[in-house]
Amino acid sequence: MTTRSDVRPILSVSGLCKSFGATTALTDVAFTLGAGERLAVLGENGAGKSTLIKIIAGVYPPDRGEMTLDGAPHRPSSPGAALAGGVSVVYQEPSFFPRLSVLENLYVGREPRDRAGQVDWRRMHGRGEELFRRLDVPVELLSRRMDALSLAEQQLALIARAVDVEAKVLILDEPTSILTDAEVRRLFLIVQRLSDAGVGVLYITHRFEELEHVADRFIVLKDGRLAGDLPASAADHDRILEMMSGRPVNAAISRSAARPGPVMLETSGLTVPGAVSDVDLTVRGGEVVGLYGLVGAGRTELALTVFGVLRPTSGTMRVDGRPHTPRGPRDAMAAGIAYLPEDRKTLGIFPGMDTLSNITAVKLPELLGRLGVIRRAEERKLATTWIDRLRIKASTPAFPVTGLSGGHQQKTLFARQLATEPKILILDEPTRGIDVATKTDIQQRLVEVAREGTAVLAVSSDLPELLAVSDRVYVMREGRVAAELSGDDLTEDAVLRATMGVNP
Repeated sequence: MTTRSDVRPILSVSGLCKSFGATTALTDVAFTLGAGERLAVLGENGAGKSTLIKIIAGVYPPDRGEMTLDGAPHRPSSPGAALAGGVSVVYQEPSFFPRLSVLENLYVGREPRDRAGQVDWRRMHGRGEELFRRLDVPVELLSRRMDALSLAEQQLALIARAVDVEAKVLILDEPTSILTDAEVRRLFLIVQRLSDAGVGVLYITHRFEELEHVADRFIVLKDGRLAGDLPASAADHDRILEMMSGRPVNAAISRSAARPGPVMLETSGLTVPGAVSDVDLTVRGGEVVGLYGLVGAGRTELALTVFGVLRPTSGTMRVDGRPHTPRGPRDAMAAGIAYLPEDRKTLGIFPGMDTLSNITAVKLPELLGRLGVIRRAEERKLATTWIDRLRIKASTPAFPVTGLSGGHQQKTLFARQLATEPKILILDEPTRGIDVATKTDIQQRLVEVAREGTAVLAVSSDLPELLAVSDRVYVMREGRVAAELSGDDLTEDAVLRATMGVNP
């Protein structure tokens, strides 16, 4: 294992400070990363992790502080300058040219050229094949368009691109949040190979269980300050949580026993070709019903059908005892259904708007005065109420939503749905990519909403989360309901057996 005493520093950060208006993102952050060292960065959403890596990557200039890269001053004026200096980043939310092929995305801006200055496609394809074989990524992906890949395949392609630039420092921001178990193991091997070759790796993660696989050391950020710098061997979960939150954290969800009310959502024989088949499901007011299954099992498709995005060819749906045949999401919302989508970046937030507008967007018809003018005082009161209830870290309601951390963007979307006072609340991966403390906040509120009488359907690939919040769980497999589990039968073993089609 690499230790701080046996390697030369490849990246040094000293006294780094950064503010955005009245919001302080970083204060006097200092650490070193050694050549070949794997350093994990932990912290709650809003702790300053994203700001830190964006300063190192040349996205933001620091207000104060110094950085050195391989012994030379590191003051990148742009991401391109940082990349040229040897800093490569793979962000949590993939960014690429969707209509170009994987091969073109790998080498865009640095294509090999022949003597006439034309792109040397044969040499570029050869380099791509060699790179993918070295990383054990399917070579056939090279010819496919990026927007035709799954999120996990897109992430692997971007990791391969980062590896190919021969970086001195590789920054990986929550790289496993959209990968399968097999792809996660492949990523760990890639990180180890790069470390063995002398690359310094900064690894941002919310998953404590990953530390032993990807880190020699970890640092913890709290409110923009360095709260801890310890070897991975000292990765005690309770200790890390205390450093992240500044207080002892009880990760258990406080919940009273469910007192289910009337059936609010019912599907019978629901079928959408290629997605779900003959699904029977009920959700009562006052309970949390979990929906679990492997990728492609039909969980999200079922939720989208209830929300009017997909049209069933057979079967029925009922909402609050009435037939439910939505022609689109507008009809579903009118019936009292709120839906929090899986991908907050592309399907959730309105990036050009502030936090206030993102919360109140679906309530605007109710906030209009006689002349069609928004009653601003009421709008602000509504937004402020939910900002306070969910503890969203926005200095004012007018704070840009893109300036919030991912976890607080998710809380903003949660607030938008709760503001509609729905009869049925559907959440798809409600805590993906969120730190433990923020995750617990959302889970706690989810249970409270149910106990207040709302019917909650939670779609999640996080099995411990579903077991913590759900009163019942439907397990889906190949588009069908494989099991319905509750009470003493609702165990991790039982869920996994149903998921894999294994008899009890």
